[in-house]
Amino acid sequence: MPTTEATDLTEPAPLADPTGPEHLTDPGGPEDLHALPCLHERVARWAARTPDAPALRFEGATWTYAELDGRANRLAAHLRRLGVGRESVVGVLMERGPHLPLAMLAVLKAGGAYLPMDPEQPADRLGYLLRDAGCELVVTSTALAARVPDEAAVVCLDDPYTADMLAALPDVDPGLPARQDQLAYVIYTSGSTGRPKGTLVPHRGAVNLTAHMARQFTIGPGDRWLQFTNPCFDVHVLEVFGALTNGATLVQGSALTLLDPRALTALMSSEGVSVVSFTTAILPLLDPADLPALRVLNVGGEQLSRFQADRWSSPERIVNNQYGPTEVTVACTEQRHDPAAGVPKPLIGEAMPNLRALVVSPDGEPVPAGEYGELLMGGAGVVRGYLDRPGLTALKFVPDPFGAHGERLYRTGDLVRWMPDGTGLEFAGRIDTQIKLHGHRIEPGEVEEVLLSHPGVKDAVVDLHRPSEEGSEPVLVAYVTGPDVPGTAAVQAYLGEVLPLYMVPGRVVVLDEIPLTRNGKVDRRALAAV
Repeated sequence: MPTTEATDLTEPAPLADPTGPEHLTDPGGPEDLHALPCLHERVARWAARTPDAPALRFEGATWTYAELDGRANRLAAHLRRLGVGRESVVGVLMERGPHLPLAMLAVLKAGGAYLPMDPEQPADRLGYLLRDAGCELVVTSTALAARVPDEAAVVCLDDPYTADMLAALPDVDPGLPARQDQLAYVIYTSGSTGRPKGTLVPHRGAVNLTAHMARQFTIGPGDRWLQFTNPCFDVHVLEVFGALTNGATLVQGSALTLLDPRALTALMSSEGVSVVSFTTAILPLLDPADLPALRVLNVGGEQLSRFQADRWSSPERIVNNQYGPTEVTVACTEQRHDPAAGVPKPLIGEAMPNLRALVVSPDGEPVPAGEYGELLMGGAGVVRGYLDRPGLTALKFVPDPFGAHGERLYRTGDLVRWMPDGTGLEFAGRIDTQIKLHGHRIEPGEVEEVLLSHPGVKDAVVDLHRPSEEGSEPVLVAYVTGPDVPGTAAVQAYLGEVLPLYMVPGRVVVLDEIPLTRNGKVDRRALAAV
């Protein structure tokens, strides 16, 4: 019977402790991580240094750094009066706009950790998040307050009484001592049991990431970074604080604008957006030629195809292929794409400064270059673990034999290998989703790469479809878009010239566009229903 198989890496084997693992990377950085202030403190420094510089842009309106920081100080003081203290979890339920980063910043200034909440999520899920996180207070708006369960108090920023009360408070930074190991936010991801799991993320990883981005790509005043991602997706952290901790301007748009490729292009063009972080699924929807101001394109979330990487690269634009799970604070490896390198598919590169990457076999031994294994990540980005999930935390976060006492490695569950020529890490997919059909292992990304090389195909996703009818055999399906996609037989013949027969999809479905989730990733449930 055809099945989806995975290498058995569910039980953590003890890690080997060699004196010098051959393929461990820790590039370090010119700046001492421990000397850097926390996220909100770095924003405050820019408010003091460039008070009149634009911090936020939304629908033609501008908030300066002084205005943003002052509002955050006043809101933080109010939150303190309401009992918010060190590592108190405060919900943030806001539509896109200046009040969203304001609320995040104020919670941090008050010593708390923010819990991003999506207004589009069902009420039952919102209630679960609040109960699971022990969250008793939510910063929101009058329009969304009714969606907050009764057990939590609310602060509505657009309520006239609240707005007047906040305006009357003095603009004084709470000045609370903050450490990098202090909790910054709690973010929920899907759990294998069906219950979302909360990930506890301290300041340290986000401080390291945003400081690295500034050094690596000279991001600072004059740059405009688009806030594209849903706030419940961790890339949102990089967008907001990548801009605001480095003196750049955060450009925001409404949800309707960001979901419409034409409106999104118009927004980016009119605002002169120079830095973005997109998932790979967004790239086929936009034309690089329409965005001349864009100089840094961070791509992540799913495998980047060489076709799209080449399409977006130019002498004036860097395509930076990033990789990182939530548990290692947004992004932990990266590589600039070089079209001249001629690699079959873009690599995910090496570990960022103050991070370590290790590739191990199922028994925990480091594997040599060229061999596939599970990627383990260590260093500054590794989070505390999962909220009230000690068993799962112990399973996924294992002692780091190469770090300081008490440090841990995160077992990503991703299959990678170090390239034999030393050029970096190659991502080969999830260990637990490796397709095995009729006894053959199939990596969907390899099939997708060949599909994208066809001149008539604009975008492609390959997945295993399991019919609901009893006794029906699973079939490999290619979902493709493009103005000139040939018929099924022609597509299969094209693939058959490059791939073995068992990797050629049995079905080819032509779509107007690939369906996406609110996080900008491929919506595989929607594809399965086609």
